[in-house]
Amino acid sequence: ILGEATLPVKFATFLLREAVALSERRAAFVSAVTHELRTPLTTFRMYAEMLAQGMIPDEARRGEYLRTLQTEAERLSRLVENVLSYARLEGGRGRGFPLGEIELGELIDRCRPRLEERAEQAGLTLVLDLPGEVRRFIVRTDASAVEQILFNLIDNAAKYAAAAADRRTVVTAARAGRFVAIRVADRGPGLDGEARRRLFQPFSRSAERAAQSAPGVGLGLALSRRLAREMGGDLRFDAETTDGAAFILLLPVA
Repeated sequence: ILGEATLPVKFATFLLREAVALSERRAAFVSAVTHELRTPLTTFRMYAEMLAQGMIPDEARRGEYLRTLQTEAERLSRLVENVLSYARLEGGRGRGFPLGEIELGELIDRCRPRLEERAEQAGLTLVLDLPGEVRRFIVRTDASAVEQILFNLIDNAAKYAAAAADRRTVVTAARAGRFVAIRVADRGPGLDGEARRRLFQPFSRSAERAAQSAPGVGLGLALSRRLAREMGGDLRFDAETTDGAAFILLLPVA
């Protein structure tokens, strides 16, 4: 009887521990988002005031300031897009989005301009290595969700592999049972054990961690995995890669 009586206590303790952990992760997430918003907004305000007051008479410098504002605007857009997408999934509003059938080559071609643009911004070269027979695979998916996933993967490479000696980010694909496996690999520093354990955990980066490493709130990979699984696929870290980092997106074959 005593053993049975302790079960509700253990369950309540477990629920309390999980609630505290979730609260801590959410607090860290809010802190990191606030940090990420503050930096570009400060730049916007300062540069906009200087341009409005005619404090930048040199045309070349004005162009440089405007390009910086454009870069910061894109950074804010990526952050907002990921936060809103994750919020929709958490609230159940993203579930059951319609899937369609599309050739892999056509799908990649749709995403290519945006992926190349992000890679070029970081000084990386995007290499798409998809043989003809692979391009003809038919996958059942949502093209917009796949574009967001692949963009997050390229964005991740842009943050961490921009200083690598080999500045290529290589995208390949192959059949993997009932899936097509799209592999995105960079030649950056790779990831240690602790970083690998946190890869797909939402709300896992504090403002301090974000300030000490690449910009971001640690949400892109968590969102990308959720999107992949909503489509019947998955997103995995390629643990066998030793030279850089690689992720594998699995999409169901139609």
